[in-house]
Amino acid sequence: MAFNHKQRADTPIDDSPLGKLLNNLHIATAFCTDSVLSEPWAISMPTIPHCLMFHLVLEGNAEFQFDKTACKLGIHDFILFPRGEGHHLKGKSNALFSPLASLPITCVSERYETLMYGGKGESSRLLCGALFFTHPLAQKLLSGLPTALVIRQSNRHTHTMVKQISTLIRTETQHVGMGTEAVLSRLAEILIIAVLREHLNSLEPGTLGWLSVLSDNRIAKALHLIHQSPEQHWRLGTLAKEVGMSRTNFAQQFKQLVGNTPMDYLTEWRMSLAYSRLQFGNDSLLAIALDLGYQSESALSRAFKKVIGKSPREVRRGETTR
Repeated sequence: MAFNHKQRADTPIDDSPLGKLLNNLHIATAFCTDSVLSEPWAISMPTIPHCLMFHLVLEGNAEFQFDKTACKLGIHDFILFPRGEGHHLKGKSNALFSPLASLPITCVSERYETLMYGGKGESSRLLCGALFFTHPLAQKLLSGLPTALVIRQSNRHTHTMVKQISTLIRTETQHVGMGTEAVLSRLAEILIIAVLREHLNSLEPGTLGWLSVLSDNRIAKALHLIHQSPEQHWRLGTLAKEVGMSRTNFAQQFKQLVGNTPMDYLTEWRMSLAYSRLQFGNDSLLAIALDLGYQSESALSRAFKKVIGKSPREVRRGETTR
């Protein structure tokens, strides 16, 4: 059979609804701090909007406090704060919490830092990191997640992946050189996706929140159709027929799970694609409009301004959304 290069090149890496969302989000910035913390120590982390914060215990242990909850982590345990909410972390001893801004952090490169902090007692080593999404769709994806996700070494499948990725991250941070920042960004992205996937797989039906759409085959199919062919002139009745539901039931179920009407979500998805292409590509506004089912630049611009809050030209110039 002849090799079809174009067909292979056009094949998406991940065609699932969640995969489509994650593939389109693009991490704008990722950085890591290799932290050696000696007893007694205690750190207060501030809330950082539009940020995913994570901590991976490489040696020793640490206790995390958030939402009036205390969570103790051991070696190779991992905790993710999907919405960047403030939290505390400490060692075994009682100590006053020091704010992050007061710590003696050493900047090795733009996206890699080191920290040696605490007293003269037993030490723990943590890899701490932060990832930033500028894409407006990121907030919808993350809004359905809890304050913190904890992955422990007792979960063998995820533990193996997290350990392997963390080893790669540690190796890269110990040999900082050309391309280190890009490698760290990609590894951090893989780590986060692995944790999100494991979290989704561990949930019972009915507890997924917005992400419960991924477990409803009919609504997931509707999302797949929208994601796969955003340029199509989809109508409520057309989508309902494609997934084998009545217009009324489809509209109600879609709104209940996704939070938007099907047509509003279609517009939002088109704008998210336009946003990515404006940020990372060089296509003309007209080309983007035609690819997304609009007949003119002005039609796309009106919809874009309404959904994103900025004009396409403002986004292309690098003015971030608020």
